[in-house]
Parts: sequence; structure tokens; C-alpha cells
Amino acid sequence: MEKLLFRKLIADITLRALIITFTIGLIVWIIQAVNYLDFVIDDGHNFKIYFLYNLYNFPKIIHRILPFVFAISVFFELIKYEKNNELLIFWTNGVSKKKFVKNLINFSMLVMFAQILIGSFISPNNQFKARLILKDSNMDFLPNLIKQGKFIDTISGLTIFINHKTDNNSFKNIYIQEGEFVDFREDDSQIIYAKEGFFINEDKKLFRLLDGKVISNNNNKLMSFEFDKIDYDLSKFSSRSIKKPKIQELSSIKLFRCSVSLISGKNYIDDLFTCEINKSKNFNQELYKRFVKPFYLPILTLVCCFLLTFSKVHHNYTLRTIKIFICVFLILVVSEIFMRYIQGSLLYLILFLGIPLLSFSLIYTFLINKVNNA
Repeated sequence: MEKLLFRKLIADITLRALIITFTIGLIVWIIQAVNYLDFVIDDGHNFKIYFLYNLYNFPKIIHRILPFVFAISVFFELIKYEKNNELLIFWTNGVSKKKFVKNLINFSMLVMFAQILIGSFISPNNQFKARLILKDSNMDFLPNLIKQGKFIDTISGLTIFINHKTDNNSFKNIYIQEGEFVDFREDDSQIIYAKEGFFINEDKKLFRLLDGKVISNNNNKLMSFEFDKIDYDLSKFSSRSIKKPKIQELSSIKLFRCSVSLISGKNYIDDLFTCEINKSKNFNQELYKRFVKPFYLPILTLVCCFLLTFSKVHHNYTLRTIKIFICVFLILVVSEIFMRYIQGSLLYLILFLGIPLLSFSLIYTFLINKVNNA
């Protein structure tokens, strides 16, 4: 009978958590997707790339909101069980409050390991895949981005200016400059002017230019020539979208190796990122977010279990529940604040790992004494 009761409780908490996760996660995902519209509007990627990039970033959202969602689910399920007298079923079937707390803690441990798995492997791996999608993609919407009288610098190392765009998608008075600025001191710099131009293939990587002039600098020799027709290849250029992975997109093993190397004064070389001492704080903050913050989940569960120390018949029941909710909220805030104070030292990382472990022991001891006397 006890197993059935706890299975129902865990199922109810899980169902509530899934509903809240889907609701909040979808809202955050939509807001994030709106912010990423620059990939289409400014960077010229198509909507398939845009959708896949957002989809791969969804586990990151789950990892961020999971502690809040789980704490809220436990909190409101315990209140619901109390109001519906379902907690009395546990007590009348010989389940002690101490055993009740232990079972909830064991469940929170499983959720904690799930969050560590999402944060340390699934989320960074998916974000890295999203970055690879950008890296391997082309600017399919480039023709749509070209507007008359506007400089287009979507493509890295290339600036295009169109004086006039016709209704049949051809262009008049075209200026193309390779490089960030006009500087003929640089080797292999080039400016192209054409009276007319248009894209000629399905991939729209060839820009056919008509009746123009090329001014180029090769090995400090200035040259120029006129042309009647020339096909300008855009495939050698790439978007300005960031191609290198960010810290949150790196694997946990690489982060750990880099952090340990910096602390021990050794060099760590990786093709994907630069392991520098001035970034050690950022690396440790990311490790804290992935491996230390999940340890606050059992603490949040313990605080919610203080709801067992009083019942709905007490005259100040609502006030007590509000106080416990505030404590849950403060713990979530504190766990975020601690991450800001992580420094590039192993001592700080160990210290901030010890805080949730020590807090759990103290709160657990206090709670067990409280429920035994309730």
C-alpha cells in the first residue's frame, strides 16, 4: 500500500512539473525565437536553419527552469494533498513523516541527476550542434536582404551597395568591396562597380555583373580593367554569424580539463576555444551551473517538506505556507547569486559546492526533529 501511495504522489508531482515545464518552456522558447530572428533578417539564413537552431536550444531552457518548476510542483502538490486530506491516508497507513520526507528526497535526487545530465551533456551537445548548423549553412536569403540605397555587410569581408533594385530582381549601379574598409595598402583588396547585375542560379551564389570595372591591388600593384560581363562567386564568403562555440556550448570534459589546467598552471590547447587564465572565472561559473546548482534541488524539496509540520486546521496556515514559498524563492535567488561570485580558483569551486551540502545536512536535521515533534 505504501508503494502505491508514493507512486501516486510522485506521478502527481511529475505530471504537474511536466505541464509547468511545457508551458513556461514554450513561452521562453518563443521569446528566444523572436530574438533569434536576426539570423534571417540580418544574417540571411533560411527558416529551416532558424527553426533547427531554436529547436536545439530547447534543452538549455529546460535546464534553466527545472529547479523552479520542480520546487513549485512539490510545494503545490503537498498543499493540494493537505487540503484534500490525502496526507491523512499516508499517516493512517503507518507512513511516518520522516519516511515521507526521505522518499521525497530520494525522488529529488533522481531529478537532480537528470538536471546534471541535461546541463552537462544534452544541453551543451545540442547547442554545439546548433552552432555547427550555422557554420555549415549559407545565406539563402541574401537577395531578399539587398535593398536599394543601403550598404549590406551581412557577409563577412564583403560590402555590397545597390543604388536601385528593379521589379524583376535585377540591380542597377552596383558597388562591391572586399574587406572591411577601403584600404589599398592591404594585399589582394578589390572594388567592383557594375551598371547592372542579377543572381543567376538556384543557390543564388553567383552574382552576374554587366558593364563595369574592377579595381584591385595585388602584391602592392594597382590594376584595373573593364568588363562587359563577369560572374562574381559569393560561395567563398560566409555569414557574420558567430561560428566558434561559446563557453556554454563546450563539452563538460573540455571545460573541466581547461579549468584544472589553469588552476595547476599548465597549458591546455584546444581547436574549438582558447583556454586562457582571464577566462577561468567564466569556465568555473559554467561548471558551477552544470554540476553545483542541481544540488539545490534536494534543499528546495526539504524546505517544501516543512509544510508537513502544520496542518490546514491551524489559524495561520496560509501565512505559514507563504513563508515557506518565500524561502523557496530565496534559495533559488541565492543559488544564482553564488554563481556570480565564482572566481578562477579551485578553492572557490569547492567552497560553493560545500555550501549546498552543508545546508542540506543542517536543514534535514532540523526538519526531521520538527516532524518528529509535530
